[in-house]
Amino acid sequence: MNESGNMKKLYADSMDNITPELVKTYSEINIKNVENTIADLSFDSKKILVCGRGKKTHPKFSPRFTSPSTMIEGDLYVSVDHHTTKKEYFTKKGKYALSLIVHPDVPKKVLELGGKIFWFSPQYLENYLPKIMAGLLTLDNSGLAAISLANYFKAESILLSGIKLTGHYKKFLKSKEMVFESIREHNTQIFSLDGVLAKKVTFTDWNKTHI
Repeated sequence: MNESGNMKKLYADSMDNITPELVKTYSEINIKNVENTIADLSFDSKKILVCGRGKKTHPKFSPRFTSPSTMIEGDLYVSVDHHTTKKEYFTKKGKYALSLIVHPDVPKKVLELGGKIFWFSPQYLENYLPKIMAGLLTLDNSGLAAISLANYFKAESILLSGIKLTGHYKKFLKSKEMVFESIREHNTQIFSLDGVLAKKVTFTDWNKTHI
């Protein structure tokens, strides 16, 4: 890799990686503003569709969980986003499940949109909030958080659309194994439209299967 490439990688790493110190700082700020948690939400469906930005189009289904950066309508927008530079992705009014480790500007943006925030905590922090497994410390991922949330709301079958963890996102693969192990312990079925992270299935077949 040439010097220019090295500089780009260093810049990308500094933008994408959160430090344990920032995890502590952001969580201490955000917990002071908690009004509702994911315990105040409910989804009665036995199936939940989880969408990510690895695909431009996604099936229409409800409930549909998605990261804000996927830029589609969702029943629940899920974020562990610790950036200030990505808050332009927050454009939808609706229900947001936010991790305590998000940058404090994120909830401000959600409230500006007229959205409603439901907080959760990473499993590695000690506090009174419901715990959601989204990855290892400093390697939380919004897509993995959405999958864990589907499991939290007792979905019996989860379908992934556009969640691949390839390329730059390979760093989250260890986090993925931890999240998927927890899901398997609950006997929850997990499928994928592209077969990258889970057993491949078509949306039609998944949608028509009775649970």
